[in-house]
Amino acid sequence: MRYWRSLFCFLLFIASLHVAAQKLPADSTKPKKPSTRNDTWHHDHEPETAFVIDSTLTNLEEYNVVQRNGKEYTHAGNTGSAAFPLVYEVNRTSGFNLGYNQFDIYRYVKDSVKYYEVVRPYAELTMLIGLRNEQMFMGRFANQHKKIIRYGVDFRRIFSKGGYTNQRVNSNCFNAYGIYSSKNGHWKVQADFIFNAFKAQENGGVTADVFDTVLFRPLLAPVNLEVAENNYRQIDFHLKSSYTIGKKYQPQGTDSTTPKALMPWLTISHHLNVENNKVSFRDRKPDADYYGGFYLPDSVFNDIGYTKLSNAVEVEYRWRGLGADSSIKEKNLLAKAEAGYDYYWVEQNLFQRNLSNLYVGGVVRSNSASESKLLYRFAARYYMAGWNRNDLLADANAGYDFGKWGILTANFALQWKEMPYVFERYTSHPLEWTAELPKMRTTTFGGKYQNTKWGVFADVNYFNVKNVPIYPLGGVIDQRAQNFIVYHAANRHAIKGLHFDNDIWFTQFTNAGVIKESYPLLFTRHSVYYERRVFKGALWLSTGFDVRFRFQNNAPYYDPLMGVFYPVNVAARRTFPVLDFFLNFKIKTVRVMLKVDNISSMFGTKGYYMSYLYPAQNLSFRVGITWRFFE
Repeated sequence: MRYWRSLFCFLLFIASLHVAAQKLPADSTKPKKPSTRNDTWHHDHEPETAFVIDSTLTNLEEYNVVQRNGKEYTHAGNTGSAAFPLVYEVNRTSGFNLGYNQFDIYRYVKDSVKYYEVVRPYAELTMLIGLRNEQMFMGRFANQHKKIIRYGVDFRRIFSKGGYTNQRVNSNCFNAYGIYSSKNGHWKVQADFIFNAFKAQENGGVTADVFDTVLFRPLLAPVNLEVAENNYRQIDFHLKSSYTIGKKYQPQGTDSTTPKALMPWLTISHHLNVENNKVSFRDRKPDADYYGGFYLPDSVFNDIGYTKLSNAVEVEYRWRGLGADSSIKEKNLLAKAEAGYDYYWVEQNLFQRNLSNLYVGGVVRSNSASESKLLYRFAARYYMAGWNRNDLLADANAGYDFGKWGILTANFALQWKEMPYVFERYTSHPLEWTAELPKMRTTTFGGKYQNTKWGVFADVNYFNVKNVPIYPLGGVIDQRAQNFIVYHAANRHAIKGLHFDNDIWFTQFTNAGVIKESYPLLFTRHSVYYERRVFKGALWLSTGFDVRFRFQNNAPYYDPLMGVFYPVNVAARRTFPVLDFFLNFKIKTVRVMLKVDNISSMFGTKGYYMSYLYPAQNLSFRVGITWRFFE
């Protein structure tokens, strides 16, 4: 009941502020505030590609991170719990990997940070409340000062008790950045701070098929673990200082008394990165049958983490020219070269080890700020020495923008990647292993067509994967070469406000292997909804249904001790369409989401499993509010 009171107070607070804002008298003597319609954000690795801040109703109901506009994930039965992708994709990260990647989809990482370009302060708050003590709170803030200093924060908190015993999740993720640019345009200093923390109770799944038994409440269902818990914490600090070389020029429309501007073309940067990463598992009432060789009578535990110190040097070239009217002409070429050294202090259950990596890399890519229709990107990183010696990631794509006829691209990737650390080194009582495992090798190539105007999208990718990690115990890997093709087709169409959105992923396997055993043959997502503006545009609403379906779904099992999903050799659990209803609406700067999840559990088959032994939550209701200030 207290959560509904909190929601009521929050709504009352929003309403009072809106009423107060409407009652403020207009002052014609004050200059008009600049418009926020052109506020944008970008990623650090492609600063010239700007995205408009989203204030629409599209996908507003997909609140829980695993549901998204793109490839989706399944999880361990509760919002914010360990997650696993439903469609195979190459993990294009490189370097040292500790393992324990079950919370990666929720984390902030450097490449996912949004850097904002705003004309006045931008702030947005989101609050979501659901049944079974489920809460989510998100916020964003960004501002700039005289175009010299820019700063922003972004955070997300998830708390969900879950429907079954020992299933509570509490995650807190946060990033903040500050950027200083000198007036002459030569110097730039950028600092990023990232914090990710997850505290997840782990029940190991149910011990009986809860949908074939009569239970008054899900909390009565027997589970494998009653007091086990995972704690994950990451602190990541980045500092980048750079000096830009360029040509001074007189901007168009200015006279000789105006200071000349800088047209940059070469930037030299130094990157400093300090990261601390810790994982801790505890079960003080262990079950001998469940843990097997990991069993200890008093407590089963696993503590592992590392501290990283990294230095890198980067040189970036940007091809530009000056037109006859003294305006900058962007050329379709950007190039970057880098060299870096990483040092790691690794500690596993009081055993310490020092590691290092030396790497070089580079990128040559097209410039989205130019007028060229040719699109391309060629990137590579090679590890010359250290733990990841001879690791290679080569990634390339090329295409052409045909305007109203759409964009056609081809892609290729080659990856040689060292196994996660825990697969090769593990030291704890009563188990210990050391293994020298072959690198995971992945080759993929394919193509993509997209036409936003027509609402048509399609892509196909062929994969050849060898040496796939399965389970850390003794370094279990699948050394078979696995070949498969992933087809994807999608559309976004509307007829007088009635929308039909569909995504279909089909995976064609040519041989057996761990990948075939872990991913569904077919995964589809469909949305049918009606959207329009009413009351002279004062109210914008969208209402309809989302349907998801997995076919031949042999969902993998999640092992909380080692933080890994692995296939199980059992008959596939039941699957059926999952039906959700949503109502989204927007009034001025406030967006509201009302959603009923898993309506299909009320008729026919009583339920389904998100992962093996991890049931999905039953019918549930959620309400969420997103409020953007000063829009």
